Amino acid sequence: MKIIKVPLQQYSISKKPDYDLLGSIVDKAIEKEFPDGKYLVRAISIDEHIGITIDQLIRKIVELGTDKYDPNRKPVAHDDFLAYDYDIQAGSFEIKDKRIVPDAENECDTLFGTTIYNFYVNTPFDRGCAVRIDLLLFYDPKQLVQAEVTNLKQKRARPELEQFLFKFKNQTDKKSALIGLVQIER
Repeated sequence: MKIIKVPLQQYSISKKPDYDLLGSIVDKAIEKEFPDGKYLVRAISIDEHIGITIDQLIRKIVELGTDKYDPNRKPVAHDDFLAYDYDIQAGSFEIKDKRIVPDAENECDTLFGTTIYNFYVNTPFDRGCAVRIDLLLFYDPKQLVQAEVTNLKQKRARPELEQFLFKFKNQTDKKSALIGLVQIER
């Protein structure tokens, strides 16, 4: 499993970030370090893990394969996803010919730029504030499956959100699905 550090001290949420400028820096590091293929990517902020340092969080993720180290901690949008049996929320992307394949539906021209955009513009709706991304977790999509609706009494999420819910195929070895981790340094 790869652990890559990308210095990005100029990335702040105190004002609107330059999504594509910052995104291009991180995208280039991803393209350099990860081979062609399809990936699932999960974005995490250390600010949402109170009482733990970034190094401690990285150690937990490497050990467990996920940032879900506290079974009592409710994930973001927990109430919106009560109908589903899922482990993580993640997006998908592909690297082809050593380049990240752009998604026509993305808000920005870069993968990380779109991630910054989503966590700057959209997180205030569910978290009350913008969030700075500190870690990107890369998973092998062959080792996860799309989440299923298991509680028919609960309301389903909007279809555009369902596509981001995944479950590990191997529940006893989640870390085998984790391909790499990118730390966006402050």
